[in-house]
Amino acid sequence: MTDHQDADAIVVGAGIFGAALANHLQQAGIGRVVMLDAGEPGRGTSGSGAGFVGYWTAGYMPVPSTDDYALEDYGVRFYRSLSERGKPIDYRGNGSLFVATSEAGAPRVAKMADHPLAPAGTRALDPLETAKVTGHLLSADAVTTAVLHPGGIQISAGRATRALAALAGAEGVEIRSGAPVNRLLADDRGVRGVRTPAGDLRSRTVILACGAWTNELLRPLQAAVPIARVIASRVVSPPSGVAESSPTVMVPEWNGLWLREHRGGITWGNPDGYAPLSAYADRIAVGDHPRVEELVDAMSAALGPRLDVLLNGRDRSVAAWTQGVPCYTPDGRFIAGPVPEVPGLHVMAGDNEAGVTHGPGLARMVADLVAGNAVDYVDPSVYAVDRFERRDMTEDEILNAAPEYE
Repeated sequence: MTDHQDADAIVVGAGIFGAALANHLQQAGIGRVVMLDAGEPGRGTSGSGAGFVGYWTAGYMPVPSTDDYALEDYGVRFYRSLSERGKPIDYRGNGSLFVATSEAGAPRVAKMADHPLAPAGTRALDPLETAKVTGHLLSADAVTTAVLHPGGIQISAGRATRALAALAGAEGVEIRSGAPVNRLLADDRGVRGVRTPAGDLRSRTVILACGAWTNELLRPLQAAVPIARVIASRVVSPPSGVAESSPTVMVPEWNGLWLREHRGGITWGNPDGYAPLSAYADRIAVGDHPRVEELVDAMSAALGPRLDVLLNGRDRSVAAWTQGVPCYTPDGRFIAGPVPEVPGLHVMAGDNEAGVTHGPGLARMVADLVAGNAVDYVDPSVYAVDRFERRDMTEDEILNAAPEYE
Protein backbone atom coordinates (compact mmCIF):
# COMPACT_ATOMS: atom_id res chain seq x y z
CA MET A 1 0.00 0.00 0.00
CA THR A 2 1.09 3.59 -0.68
CA ASP A 3 -0.07 7.07 0.29
CA HIS A 4 -0.90 5.85 3.82
CA GLN A 5 -3.88 3.76 2.77
CA ASP A 6 -5.61 1.66 5.43
CA ALA A 7 -6.87 -0.81 2.81
CA ASP A 8 -6.41 -1.63 -0.84
CA ALA A 9 -10.21 -1.90 -1.20
CA ILE A 10 -13.15 -1.18 1.08
CA VAL A 11 -16.46 -2.98 0.52
CA VAL A 12 -19.47 -1.27 2.09
CA GLY A 13 -22.16 -3.85 2.82
CA ALA A 14 -22.00 -7.53 3.78
CA GLY A 15 -25.03 -8.89 1.98
CA ILE A 16 -24.78 -11.35 -0.89
CA PHE A 17 -23.27 -8.69 -3.20
CA GLY A 18 -20.67 -7.54 -0.68
CA ALA A 19 -19.72 -10.98 0.63
CA ALA A 20 -19.36 -12.42 -2.88
CA LEU A 21 -17.37 -9.35 -3.94
CA ALA A 22 -14.99 -9.63 -0.99
CA ASN A 23 -14.21 -13.20 -2.01
CA HIS A 24 -13.61 -12.29 -5.65
CA LEU A 25 -11.46 -9.28 -4.75
CA GLN A 26 -9.29 -11.54 -2.63
CA GLN A 27 -9.03 -14.06 -5.47
CA ALA A 28 -8.09 -11.23 -7.85
CA GLY A 29 -5.12 -10.40 -5.64
CA ILE A 30 -6.28 -6.94 -4.63
CA GLY A 31 -4.40 -7.00 -1.32
CA ARG A 32 -5.90 -5.89 1.96
CA VAL A 33 -9.69 -5.89 1.68
CA VAL A 34 -11.95 -4.53 4.44
CA MET A 35 -15.71 -5.24 4.43
CA LEU A 36 -17.95 -3.04 6.58
CA ASP A 37 -21.57 -3.53 7.55
CA ALA A 38 -23.90 -1.69 9.89
CA GLY A 39 -25.13 -5.05 11.17
CA GLU A 40 -23.95 -8.64 10.70
CA PRO A 41 -23.24 -10.40 7.39
CA GLY A 42 -26.40 -11.80 5.82
CA ARG A 43 -28.80 -10.26 8.33
CA GLY A 44 -30.32 -7.64 6.02
CA THR A 45 -32.22 -8.00 2.76
CA SER A 46 -30.05 -10.91 1.61
CA GLY A 47 -30.99 -12.85 4.74
CA SER A 48 -34.66 -12.32 3.90
CA GLY A 49 -34.24 -13.72 0.39
CA ALA A 50 -36.10 -16.86 -0.61
CA GLY A 51 -32.93 -18.53 -1.86
CA PHE A 52 -33.97 -19.90 -5.22
CA VAL A 53 -31.47 -19.55 -8.06
CA GLY A 54 -32.29 -20.21 -11.68
CA TYR A 55 -32.11 -19.38 -15.36
CA TRP A 56 -34.64 -16.57 -15.24
CA THR A 57 -33.50 -15.08 -18.55
CA ALA A 58 -34.74 -18.22 -20.36
CA GLY A 59 -38.30 -16.98 -20.77
CA TYR A 60 -39.25 -15.71 -17.31
CA MET A 61 -37.53 -12.36 -16.78
CA PRO A 62 -38.89 -9.47 -18.87
CA VAL A 63 -35.44 -8.42 -20.13
CA PRO A 64 -33.75 -11.23 -22.10
CA SER A 65 -29.97 -10.98 -22.11
CA THR A 66 -27.20 -13.45 -22.81
CA ASP A 67 -25.11 -11.46 -20.32
CA ASP A 68 -27.66 -12.08 -17.57
CA TYR A 69 -27.77 -15.74 -18.60
CA ALA A 70 -23.98 -15.96 -18.16
CA LEU A 71 -24.35 -14.51 -14.66
CA GLU A 72 -27.12 -16.98 -13.85
CA ASP A 73 -25.07 -19.94 -15.01
CA TYR A 74 -22.10 -18.72 -13.02
CA GLY A 75 -24.30 -18.34 -9.92
CA VAL A 76 -25.65 -21.90 -10.19
CA ARG A 77 -22.14 -23.31 -10.59
CA PHE A 78 -20.74 -21.06 -7.85
CA TYR A 79 -23.22 -22.24 -5.20
CA ARG A 80 -22.84 -25.87 -6.28
CA SER A 81 -19.10 -25.52 -5.78
CA LEU A 82 -19.62 -24.00 -2.32
CA SER A 83 -21.81 -26.95 -1.36
CA GLU A 84 -19.30 -29.45 -2.72
CA ARG A 85 -16.65 -27.78 -0.55
CA GLY A 86 -18.81 -28.51 2.49
CA LYS A 87 -20.13 -25.01 3.08
CA PRO A 88 -23.46 -25.01 5.01
CA ILE A 89 -25.73 -23.29 2.50
CA ASP A 90 -28.64 -25.82 2.39
CA TYR A 91 -27.98 -26.54 -1.28
CA ARG A 92 -30.51 -28.56 -3.30
CA GLY A 93 -30.56 -29.09 -7.06
CA ASN A 94 -34.32 -29.52 -7.44
CA GLY A 95 -34.97 -27.33 -10.47
CA SER A 96 -37.40 -24.49 -11.18
CA LEU A 97 -41.00 -25.27 -12.11
CA PHE A 98 -43.12 -22.73 -14.00
CA VAL A 99 -46.83 -23.42 -13.67
CA ALA A 100 -49.99 -22.23 -15.43
CA THR A 101 -53.30 -22.68 -13.66
CA SER A 102 -55.58 -21.57 -16.52
CA GLU A 103 -55.80 -21.59 -20.28
CA ALA A 104 -55.10 -17.86 -20.22
CA GLY A 105 -51.82 -18.40 -18.40
CA ALA A 106 -50.74 -21.43 -20.42
CA PRO A 107 -49.13 -19.73 -23.48
CA ARG A 108 -46.58 -17.78 -21.45
CA VAL A 109 -45.47 -20.89 -19.59
CA ALA A 110 -45.57 -23.23 -22.59
CA LYS A 111 -43.23 -21.09 -24.71
CA MET A 112 -40.52 -21.44 -22.07
CA ALA A 113 -40.04 -25.09 -23.10
CA ASP A 114 -38.62 -23.97 -26.47
CA HIS A 115 -36.84 -20.81 -25.39
CA PRO A 116 -33.40 -20.53 -27.04
CA LEU A 117 -31.73 -20.11 -23.64
CA ALA A 118 -33.64 -22.95 -21.95
CA PRO A 119 -31.18 -25.05 -19.91
CA ALA A 120 -30.47 -28.64 -20.93
CA GLY A 121 -33.23 -31.04 -20.00
CA THR A 122 -36.01 -28.43 -19.97
CA ARG A 123 -39.34 -30.14 -20.58
CA ALA A 124 -43.09 -29.51 -20.53
CA LEU A 125 -45.18 -31.38 -17.95
CA ASP A 126 -48.86 -32.27 -17.90
CA PRO A 127 -50.89 -31.81 -14.67
CA LEU A 128 -50.24 -35.33 -13.37
CA GLU A 129 -46.51 -35.08 -14.05
CA THR A 130 -46.49 -31.68 -12.35
CA ALA A 131 -48.09 -33.08 -9.21
CA LYS A 132 -45.64 -35.98 -9.17
CA VAL A 133 -42.47 -33.89 -9.60
CA THR A 134 -43.51 -31.72 -6.64
CA GLY A 135 -44.09 -34.74 -4.42
CA HIS A 136 -47.80 -34.01 -4.74
CA LEU A 137 -47.38 -30.58 -3.20
CA LEU A 138 -49.46 -29.22 -6.09
CA SER A 139 -52.89 -30.55 -6.96
CA ALA A 140 -53.10 -31.86 -10.54
CA ASP A 141 -56.67 -30.54 -10.73
CA ALA A 142 -55.39 -26.98 -10.30
CA VAL A 143 -52.70 -27.17 -13.00
CA THR A 144 -53.14 -26.58 -16.74
CA THR A 145 -49.53 -27.03 -17.85
CA ALA A 146 -46.00 -26.56 -16.54
CA VAL A 147 -42.37 -26.36 -17.66
CA LEU A 148 -39.46 -27.67 -15.62
CA HIS A 149 -35.99 -26.10 -15.72
CA PRO A 150 -33.92 -28.88 -14.10
CA GLY A 151 -30.92 -26.57 -13.66
CA GLY A 152 -32.52 -24.39 -10.99
CA ILE A 153 -31.27 -24.76 -7.43
CA GLN A 154 -32.28 -23.87 -3.88
CA ILE A 155 -30.09 -22.50 -1.10
CA SER A 156 -30.50 -20.58 2.14
CA ALA A 157 -29.70 -17.02 1.09
CA GLY A 158 -28.79 -16.00 4.62
CA ARG A 159 -26.59 -19.02 5.25
CA ALA A 160 -24.91 -18.63 1.87
CA THR A 161 -24.09 -15.00 2.63
CA ARG A 162 -22.70 -15.86 6.04
CA ALA A 163 -20.71 -18.76 4.56
CA LEU A 164 -19.20 -16.40 1.97
CA ALA A 165 -18.34 -13.87 4.66
CA ALA A 166 -16.69 -16.59 6.76
CA LEU A 167 -14.78 -17.82 3.73
CA ALA A 168 -13.62 -14.28 2.94
CA GLY A 169 -12.49 -13.83 6.53
CA ALA A 170 -10.56 -17.09 6.44
CA GLU A 171 -8.79 -15.90 3.30
CA GLY A 172 -7.69 -12.62 4.83
CA VAL A 173 -10.57 -10.17 4.36
CA GLU A 174 -11.06 -7.99 7.43
CA ILE A 175 -14.76 -7.98 8.33
CA ARG A 176 -16.11 -5.26 10.60
CA SER A 177 -19.67 -5.80 11.80
CA GLY A 178 -21.62 -3.06 13.54
CA ALA A 179 -19.63 -0.56 11.49
CA PRO A 180 -21.96 1.77 9.56
CA VAL A 181 -20.46 4.13 7.01
CA ASN A 182 -21.60 7.69 7.64
CA ARG A 183 -20.15 9.25 4.51
CA LEU A 184 -17.74 8.77 1.65
CA LEU A 185 -14.49 10.69 1.67
CA ALA A 186 -13.56 12.13 -1.71
CA ASP A 187 -11.75 15.04 -3.29
CA ASP A 188 -11.16 16.26 -6.85
CA ARG A 189 -8.84 13.29 -7.45
CA GLY A 190 -11.44 10.69 -6.51
CA VAL A 191 -12.52 8.58 -3.56
CA ARG A 192 -10.25 8.65 -0.53
CA GLY A 193 -12.03 6.35 1.91
CA VAL A 194 -15.02 6.26 4.26
CA ARG A 195 -16.02 7.79 7.56
CA THR A 196 -17.38 5.53 10.31
CA PRO A 197 -18.31 6.23 13.95
CA ALA A 198 -14.98 4.62 14.91
CA GLY A 199 -12.99 6.91 12.62
CA ASP A 200 -11.90 7.27 9.01
CA LEU A 201 -10.64 4.43 6.83
CA ARG A 202 -8.50 5.43 3.87
CA SER A 203 -8.49 3.71 0.50
CA ARG A 204 -8.42 4.76 -3.13
CA THR A 205 -10.87 1.98 -3.97
CA VAL A 206 -14.33 1.81 -2.41
CA ILE A 207 -17.18 -0.40 -3.62
CA LEU A 208 -20.73 0.28 -2.43
CA ALA A 209 -22.71 -2.96 -2.03
CA CYS A 210 -25.18 -1.59 0.47
CA GLY A 211 -28.42 -2.06 -1.48
CA ALA A 212 -31.27 0.23 -0.49
CA TRP A 213 -28.94 2.67 1.24
CA THR A 214 -26.62 3.23 -1.74
CA ASN A 215 -27.90 6.68 -2.64
CA GLU A 216 -27.69 7.87 0.96
CA LEU A 217 -23.91 7.77 0.43
CA LEU A 218 -23.80 8.80 -3.24
CA ARG A 219 -26.04 11.88 -3.18
CA PRO A 220 -23.62 14.14 -1.28
CA LEU A 221 -21.22 13.54 -4.17
CA GLN A 222 -23.93 14.31 -6.80
CA ALA A 223 -23.58 10.77 -8.07
CA ALA A 224 -26.87 9.00 -7.28
CA VAL A 225 -27.96 5.94 -9.28
CA PRO A 226 -31.55 5.27 -10.42
CA ILE A 227 -32.88 2.64 -8.01
CA ALA A 228 -36.35 2.35 -6.50
CA ARG A 229 -36.59 0.73 -3.07
CA VAL A 230 -39.45 -1.65 -2.34
CA ILE A 231 -40.40 -3.56 0.80
CA ALA A 232 -40.85 -7.23 -0.14
CA SER A 233 -42.54 -9.79 2.13
CA ARG A 234 -41.90 -13.51 2.53
CA VAL A 235 -44.07 -15.92 4.53
CA VAL A 236 -42.96 -19.15 6.20
CA SER A 237 -45.73 -21.72 6.73
CA PRO A 238 -45.75 -24.57 9.27
CA PRO A 239 -44.43 -28.05 8.41
CA SER A 240 -46.97 -30.04 6.40
CA GLY A 241 -45.03 -32.92 4.89
CA VAL A 242 -43.64 -31.06 1.86
CA ALA A 243 -40.91 -33.13 0.18
CA GLU A 244 -37.36 -31.76 0.25
CA SER A 245 -37.06 -32.80 -3.41
CA SER A 246 -39.75 -30.37 -4.60
CA PRO A 247 -38.57 -27.74 -7.10
CA THR A 248 -39.16 -24.04 -6.70
CA VAL A 249 -42.64 -23.26 -8.04
CA MET A 250 -43.36 -20.08 -10.01
CA VAL A 251 -46.88 -19.09 -11.08
CA PRO A 252 -46.47 -16.05 -13.37
CA GLU A 253 -50.19 -15.37 -13.81
CA TRP A 254 -50.63 -14.95 -10.05
CA ASN A 255 -48.69 -11.71 -10.02
CA GLY A 256 -45.44 -13.66 -9.91
CA LEU A 257 -46.23 -16.06 -7.06
CA TRP A 258 -43.28 -18.18 -5.98
CA LEU A 259 -43.09 -20.90 -3.37
CA ARG A 260 -40.58 -23.53 -2.28
CA GLU A 261 -40.09 -26.14 0.41
CA HIS A 262 -38.80 -24.87 3.76
CA ARG A 263 -38.22 -27.28 6.65
CA GLY A 264 -41.11 -29.50 5.67
CA GLY A 265 -43.47 -26.61 4.98
CA ILE A 266 -43.41 -23.89 2.35
CA THR A 267 -42.09 -20.37 2.12
CA TRP A 268 -43.94 -18.14 -0.35
CA GLY A 269 -44.65 -14.63 -1.54
CA ASN A 270 -45.57 -12.30 -4.39
CA PRO A 271 -45.89 -8.54 -4.98
CA ASP A 272 -49.27 -8.42 -3.23
CA GLY A 273 -47.06 -8.13 -0.15
CA TYR A 274 -44.84 -5.36 -1.54
CA ALA A 275 -44.90 -1.57 -1.22
CA PRO A 276 -42.55 1.32 -2.04
CA LEU A 277 -40.24 2.03 0.87
CA SER A 278 -41.19 5.69 0.56
CA ALA A 279 -44.70 4.84 1.76
CA TYR A 280 -43.21 3.89 5.14
CA ALA A 281 -40.30 6.34 5.26
CA ASP A 282 -41.45 7.67 8.63
CA ARG A 283 -41.28 4.17 10.16
CA ILE A 284 -38.02 2.79 8.77
CA ALA A 285 -34.69 4.49 9.40
CA VAL A 286 -31.66 4.13 7.16
CA GLY A 287 -30.32 0.59 7.51
CA ASP A 288 -33.30 -0.71 9.50
CA HIS A 289 -34.96 -4.04 8.80
CA PRO A 290 -38.62 -3.43 7.78
CA ARG A 291 -41.44 -4.91 9.86
CA VAL A 292 -44.68 -3.87 8.14
CA GLU A 293 -47.23 -6.49 9.09
CA GLU A 294 -50.10 -5.06 7.06
CA LEU A 295 -48.24 -6.00 3.86
CA VAL A 296 -48.12 -9.63 4.99
CA ASP A 297 -51.82 -9.51 5.84
CA ALA A 298 -52.62 -8.10 2.38
CA MET A 299 -50.59 -10.80 0.63
CA SER A 300 -52.18 -13.57 2.67
CA ALA A 301 -55.65 -12.24 1.92
CA ALA A 302 -54.94 -11.96 -1.82
CA LEU A 303 -53.26 -15.33 -2.26
CA GLY A 304 -54.77 -17.50 0.46
CA PRO A 305 -57.91 -18.70 -1.34
CA ARG A 306 -55.99 -19.52 -4.52
CA LEU A 307 -53.24 -21.30 -2.61
CA ASP A 308 -55.87 -23.43 -0.92
CA VAL A 309 -56.86 -24.67 -4.38
CA LEU A 310 -53.32 -25.08 -5.74
CA LEU A 311 -51.74 -26.77 -2.74
CA ASN A 312 -52.73 -30.37 -2.15
CA GLY A 313 -54.05 -29.91 1.38
CA ARG A 314 -50.82 -28.32 2.61
CA ASP A 315 -50.71 -25.62 5.26
CA ARG A 316 -50.14 -22.14 3.82
CA SER A 317 -50.84 -20.21 7.03
CA VAL A 318 -48.44 -17.60 8.37
CA ALA A 319 -46.18 -19.15 11.00
CA ALA A 320 -43.47 -16.52 10.53
CA TRP A 321 -42.57 -13.80 8.07
CA THR A 322 -39.70 -11.59 7.07
CA GLN A 323 -39.13 -8.60 4.82
CA GLY A 324 -36.28 -7.07 2.87
CA VAL A 325 -35.78 -4.05 0.62
CA PRO A 326 -34.89 -5.05 -2.95
CA CYS A 327 -34.13 -2.27 -5.44
CA TYR A 328 -35.38 -1.96 -9.01
CA THR A 329 -33.88 -0.12 -11.98
CA PRO A 330 -35.61 1.62 -14.92
CA ASP A 331 -34.45 -0.98 -17.46
CA GLY A 332 -34.60 -4.12 -15.30
CA ARG A 333 -30.84 -4.63 -15.38
CA PHE A 334 -28.31 -4.42 -12.58
CA ILE A 335 -26.01 -1.50 -11.86
CA ALA A 336 -22.40 -2.57 -11.40
CA GLY A 337 -19.12 -0.86 -12.14
CA PRO A 338 -17.25 2.41 -11.66
CA VAL A 339 -18.99 5.67 -10.75
CA PRO A 340 -17.80 8.11 -13.45
CA GLU A 341 -17.88 11.24 -11.29
CA VAL A 342 -15.63 9.79 -8.57
CA PRO A 343 -12.50 7.87 -9.66
CA GLY A 344 -11.92 4.77 -7.57
CA LEU A 345 -15.56 4.51 -6.49
CA HIS A 346 -17.60 1.51 -7.69
CA VAL A 347 -21.14 0.39 -7.03
CA MET A 348 -23.17 -2.84 -7.09
CA ALA A 349 -26.87 -2.00 -6.86
CA GLY A 350 -30.29 -2.55 -8.41
CA ASP A 351 -30.72 -6.25 -7.64
CA ASN A 352 -34.19 -6.30 -9.28
CA GLU A 353 -35.07 -9.00 -6.73
CA ALA A 354 -32.59 -11.40 -8.31
CA GLY A 355 -29.43 -10.55 -6.43
CA VAL A 356 -28.89 -14.01 -4.95
CA THR A 357 -28.85 -15.53 -8.45
CA HIS A 358 -26.70 -12.90 -10.15
CA GLY A 359 -24.60 -11.66 -7.22
CA PRO A 360 -21.62 -14.04 -7.60
CA GLY A 361 -21.26 -13.29 -11.32
CA LEU A 362 -21.58 -9.53 -10.84
CA ALA A 363 -19.02 -9.75 -8.03
CA ARG A 364 -16.60 -11.53 -10.34
CA MET A 365 -17.08 -8.82 -12.97
CA VAL A 366 -16.62 -5.90 -10.56
CA ALA A 367 -13.56 -7.53 -8.97
CA ASP A 368 -11.99 -7.89 -12.41
CA LEU A 369 -12.77 -4.25 -13.23
CA VAL A 370 -11.17 -3.13 -9.96
CA ALA A 371 -8.12 -5.30 -10.63
CA GLY A 372 -7.82 -4.11 -14.22
CA ASN A 373 -8.37 -7.61 -15.59
CA ALA A 374 -10.04 -8.35 -18.93
CA VAL A 375 -13.76 -9.17 -18.70
CA ASP A 376 -14.69 -11.48 -21.57
CA TYR A 377 -17.61 -13.46 -20.11
CA VAL A 378 -20.09 -10.55 -20.00
CA ASP A 379 -20.22 -7.04 -21.46
CA PRO A 380 -19.67 -4.63 -18.52
CA SER A 381 -21.33 -1.79 -20.44
CA VAL A 382 -24.68 -3.58 -20.04
CA TYR A 383 -24.48 -2.85 -16.30
CA ALA A 384 -22.56 0.44 -16.40
CA VAL A 385 -23.65 3.30 -14.18
CA ASP A 386 -23.50 5.83 -17.03
CA ARG A 387 -25.81 3.94 -19.40
CA PHE A 388 -28.79 5.96 -18.16
CA GLU A 389 -29.78 9.25 -19.76
CA ARG A 390 -31.09 10.34 -16.37
CA ARG A 391 -29.85 9.28 -12.99
CA ASP A 392 -31.99 11.74 -11.06
CA MET A 393 -35.28 9.89 -11.62
CA THR A 394 -37.63 9.72 -8.67
CA GLU A 395 -38.37 6.30 -7.23
CA ASP A 396 -41.94 6.52 -8.59
CA GLU A 397 -40.58 7.30 -12.08
CA ILE A 398 -38.25 4.31 -11.87
CA LEU A 399 -41.02 1.91 -10.85
CA ASN A 400 -43.24 3.22 -13.66
CA ALA A 401 -40.43 2.75 -16.20
CA ALA A 402 -39.37 -0.72 -15.05
CA PRO A 403 -40.23 -3.46 -17.56
CA GLU A 404 -43.25 -5.59 -16.74
CA TYR A 405 -43.57 -9.33 -16.98
CA GLU A 406 -45.61 -10.46 -19.96
